[in-house]
Amino acid sequence: MKENYLLQHKTALLNPYGSIVQVLDGDPDKLLVGIKNVRSIPNTLMHKLEPAGFTLHTIDKKSQLAGRAVDTQLINPISGRYMSGSSSGTAINVFAGINDLGIGNDGGGSVLAPAISLNIISFISKRIEADRPQHLKPNTDNITVGNSIGFMARDKKILYRAIKAAIGITPAASAGLVFADREYPGIDAQVIAIKDPAAPRAELTDFLQEVLSRCDVFMITEGPIDLEGFGDSLFGHFDERTRSLQRAAGKGYVRVCNLAGATALSLPQSALGTATLLMCESKPDKIARLLCLGERIEEAHDELIERYFLDLNNYFIDGYEI
Repeated sequence: MKENYLLQHKTALLNPYGSIVQVLDGDPDKLLVGIKNVRSIPNTLMHKLEPAGFTLHTIDKKSQLAGRAVDTQLINPISGRYMSGSSSGTAINVFAGINDLGIGNDGGGSVLAPAISLNIISFISKRIEADRPQHLKPNTDNITVGNSIGFMARDKKILYRAIKAAIGITPAASAGLVFADREYPGIDAQVIAIKDPAAPRAELTDFLQEVLSRCDVFMITEGPIDLEGFGDSLFGHFDERTRSLQRAAGKGYVRVCNLAGATALSLPQSALGTATLLMCESKPDKIARLLCLGERIEEAHDELIERYFLDLNNYFIDGYEI
């Protein structure tokens, strides 16, 4: 039996964050997976993951209103603010150690943003279950495009195992040509001027597509996500005050990765809600180079947060007795 299975399963049944819709037994010898409660993630994906050592454990709560970018029913366990949506429950269950891998869908940041807000790793790509049928509808900016499926994890090795099982791509031998928003220590990258991350989504999408056509990987610093503002366009559309609070939420390129057809990988930095975001065109050779670069970048792990939240025994300490 997987060493931590019983405690993970017991915690899932307790559902301490209200982030779970249903708990399944799964296979106690495999890595535990949580899936966002949406129809657009087909069960064929789990069929690909199971031979790679994964088993379905939870069906996860999602942002309740049409994939809203902030989930007003779930709370970020670190900041105490509203959780970034809409794959919010899936992100929480990975962050808290209930699951080893989370699967969500991302139309305008719904996997990347909640993962970054909790300082866990995430990956989205159009190539994951690319042939699945989708019900297309316009977003809040009246842009109609299908969503991407994505993964969330605490452990990069687990994430990369899921990527290999889902799309058959592993890291290449070289990262190729890298564009970046600034210098990153140890990374050979060409620094370019980037478009304001707070620009309208249509403009940012056009810019990102053009940049990705000229390089193998484009990397920037993203965030802090939903820490100093409220990153939701329903909230932000009212007036200049609400727009300024929306912009302060730090959601920049995560809003347009899927719209641009990009594959993206986020690796947490030491600051809360902040990540290095790597993006590329969704072509196998470029994804392989992106994964190669991702291996070279060491993501931050916060010892205090992990000691506090990943000891699942903390949820079962005996209380007061008369």
